[in-house]
Amino acid sequence: MHSPAIRMGDQVDAWKDDQQNYYRARVVEMESYMAFVHYEGFPHDQACWIGMSNLRLLGGTRRRRLQQQQRSEGADDDARDTSGNYGPRGKESHQSWQDYAAFYYTDDGARARNHTGLVQDGRMALHTCPCHSKKYTHPERPERLSCILSQLHHNRLLRFVKHLHGREATRRELLLAHQFQHVLTYAPEPNDDVAPNPLPLKKTSIAALLNPLPSPTDNHAFPPMPASSSAAKPGMTFHGVDGVATGTISAPSDKKQPAELNCKMACGELGIAADTTYHPVDTAMSAKVAVGSLLNLVDAIVEGRLTNGFALIRPPGHHAEDSGAMGFCFFNNVAVAALSCLERYPNEIKKILIIDWDVHHGNGTQKIFYDNPNVLYISIHRWDKGQFYPFTGSPDECGTGAGLGRNVNISLSDAEDQSPGFDAAEGHPDNLGGYKVTPRGFAIMTKMMVDLAQEVCEGRLVLTLEGGYELQSLAASAAASVTQLLPSWCDHPDYLATYDHALNTIKPNQGCVDSLRQCAEIQRAHWDLPEHTASPSFRFHLPVTWRASKGILTRPKRDKKLIKIPAVEGY
Repeated sequence: MHSPAIRMGDQVDAWKDDQQNYYRARVVEMESYMAFVHYEGFPHDQACWIGMSNLRLLGGTRRRRLQQQQRSEGADDDARDTSGNYGPRGKESHQSWQDYAAFYYTDDGARARNHTGLVQDGRMALHTCPCHSKKYTHPERPERLSCILSQLHHNRLLRFVKHLHGREATRRELLLAHQFQHVLTYAPEPNDDVAPNPLPLKKTSIAALLNPLPSPTDNHAFPPMPASSSAAKPGMTFHGVDGVATGTISAPSDKKQPAELNCKMACGELGIAADTTYHPVDTAMSAKVAVGSLLNLVDAIVEGRLTNGFALIRPPGHHAEDSGAMGFCFFNNVAVAALSCLERYPNEIKKILIIDWDVHHGNGTQKIFYDNPNVLYISIHRWDKGQFYPFTGSPDECGTGAGLGRNVNISLSDAEDQSPGFDAAEGHPDNLGGYKVTPRGFAIMTKMMVDLAQEVCEGRLVLTLEGGYELQSLAASAAASVTQLLPSWCDHPDYLATYDHALNTIKPNQGCVDSLRQCAEIQRAHWDLPEHTASPSFRFHLPVTWRASKGILTRPKRDKKLIKIPAVEGY
């Protein structure tokens, strides 16, 4: 229960742990004895859940607060009390927060918060490279989260979602998808006394393609597909998508370092497979919070408190295998969430569909579920006949044993007109993506997933961040996708009531057609597909809005820093 003296949108003094002081804040959400607060004058990625005991009402008592509110009604913003601590951007519009409060207490506000959830946690920003380099920008960085939150705020989407708090995943939960030695290495606990010594990995990295460096792991073979994995049990759709928060760097640690931490990166620090940054203190925390935050969102959806939601999490996960970290990934967030869901809710959830449209193949997710008959994994990715990272995802990789036919790779070659993932968005260099999907393209694909979920699993859909490293296109694409999760009555200007009018407008190139036909031919042994898809004359069309003709790539110079979005106050 929360205090009756506090209403949403109220200004309070809230304890800010990283500043060790109280700052003026606005109450966004309350749950039990917790409050989700936005600190006035600070970026939105610093909003967080704090205990009610860490809030102070202005004026000391409810009576004085109400009297003060009555006296200030109709007063100009500049006439308000400016005492107290504010962030670097200063105080915010009182009227904008009154508008938020007015919406919150409407029936529409309550309906919106029972439909779409958003989970975020500032601890995921702590994972960063210890180099503090201002010359080298690591692709997978905290700003990925903060730019998305800024765009969601600018698009006035934050008032339509239920804000959820994150948590650390437990060791038992991580062991659902990962081997014990891997969990011991990347999620050590105080009583652990076994020295981490995981098997070395082949140097199959994203940034290494951009900045090739010598690595002692070059000669190791790529791990084979697993012989077995945990059996999963129609009920949930997980939608893996590509893509911030700013954090602090903790002091060095005496903890033993992972054996894979042996490749010198361009910044001078040691990394995993030459591209994956590792902080000796904070990476484990951030990685566990990423998994735990997704688990909280899944629980809320399966238990009927929400219909769908977006997990704004990092580090990403779909490259992480059961026993290895790679490609910026430490734990396979979606794999853990899927297996946990199937274990905890055997009566509600029997089967799970994972659709991964990251431009890179999710080798880790494929490996973990390769023999699982109850998890259908569909990956739409750039493949280039095995020449694109992570060099897996061939269309003939269909699963094994009981899972045969439950692994579908739509492996694209030379197909610039259609591709998945936020790193398939315009603006990414060829090594990291090279495709040109627009925000509207991602919106259409998300709308398709929403409609599919409504048809097969009562609308239950989880959208979770994977890759995407060009901040401007990442933020716009993520916001366009989240908009499609909202209920149709929200009447947001970017919401697509239907995508039918957008289809059958342009022809994909021949490479894309050949890739899809090859996938259909291979999967025909496992699926009852329409006969006309096997015809050499079969063609299909794509929405013209999926391709950028004038956008980030055509500009003379692309700003690689966090973009500045016009100030919009209040949620």
